[in-house]
Amino acid sequence: MNTQKQRPGAATRRASSQLSRFTRNRFVNTAIWKTKSREQLEAAKARVSIADAWLALRLPGEPRRTCCSPFREDRHPSFSIFADGRAWKDFATGEKGDVVSFVMAATGCSPADAIKRVLELAGGIASPVALQPRQGPAKPAPERYDGLAGLTLEPPTLGDLITLAELRDWPSFAGLEIARMRGLLRVADVPHRGEVHRAWILTDESRRSAQARRLDGKPWPGAGGEFKSKSLRADAEAPPGLADVLEADRRAVLIAEGEPDALAALLLAWANEDADRFGVLCMPGASRPFTPAVLEKLKGRRCRVLRQADEPGHRCALAWAESLHAAGVPVDLANLDGRTRADGQPAKDLADLCRRPLELEEIETLSAELLGNFA
Repeated sequence: MNTQKQRPGAATRRASSQLSRFTRNRFVNTAIWKTKSREQLEAAKARVSIADAWLALRLPGEPRRTCCSPFREDRHPSFSIFADGRAWKDFATGEKGDVVSFVMAATGCSPADAIKRVLELAGGIASPVALQPRQGPAKPAPERYDGLAGLTLEPPTLGDLITLAELRDWPSFAGLEIARMRGLLRVADVPHRGEVHRAWILTDESRRSAQARRLDGKPWPGAGGEFKSKSLRADAEAPPGLADVLEADRRAVLIAEGEPDALAALLLAWANEDADRFGVLCMPGASRPFTPAVLEKLKGRRCRVLRQADEPGHRCALAWAESLHAAGVPVDLANLDGRTRADGQPAKDLADLCRRPLELEEIETLSAELLGNFA
């Protein structure tokens, strides 16, 4: 019996060569596909923020740097969104991650399904109802936080107005006085983490939304870090200033991101010498969209968005302007890009632009530039 190993014939060698090429090409193609998939995913994650996914999922609460967890009852804010909205961490549980892991935590879906949903959101395919929260036993709704409960809101004194103007480094407190007269500016002793701090509060007569900042200029301490503004009461249907716009029927509405810019807008309105026709709407953060009810109430008025000079400010200003335009509300943008303060430093926002050594005459010039053609 011939036990010598047989050499493969020509047909066998050809088949082996074809199989080798097929296997090699399969692995090459797989590597290319994985690379493209990773590139697509990274591009999608760059477009879809944690706040975008939060809103699409219709999760409770408000996505902020320090906020309550949307996944569980959280009486003391222990959840944080950071890294320009691209990362999250729950300090109570230790969970953390990016937008994909956020979708997984919110829905209970697999990594593959979470990636698919993020890709859909990035392409504008998924609607808010397409992402369903994870199913589980129904939990009793936590008691809604109401920071105004038990607070005594008072009109600010002249000393309070001077303190706030000095805190913002503004040359005049005239805009603050307008806010006080309209009921938009109040002060109160606000309890926070076992202490009580004197704070100024931007709200209106409806009291459906209220944001508080400390009069000493210091941030509020939180479990996940510090934050400048404390939400005492939040109602997406009633951003601060809307009730004043409707009650006084103000036809020109300035839309500002955050409380300092809203007050600075009133300073410009005062310098325009026709403050009564200007209303101010304060949107508490870059992730807060207009609701259909608010858009309906703004119909018949002209709106101007005071766009801040950073990427999140650009993004939210454009989103607000697009929503208003789609609803048939005339809207334009006041662009702060490239503007410098009186000391030569780049201005981040309107409140920053109004800082001293800006003089009152220069405030009038700035008002004419930003509001002069706004009717």
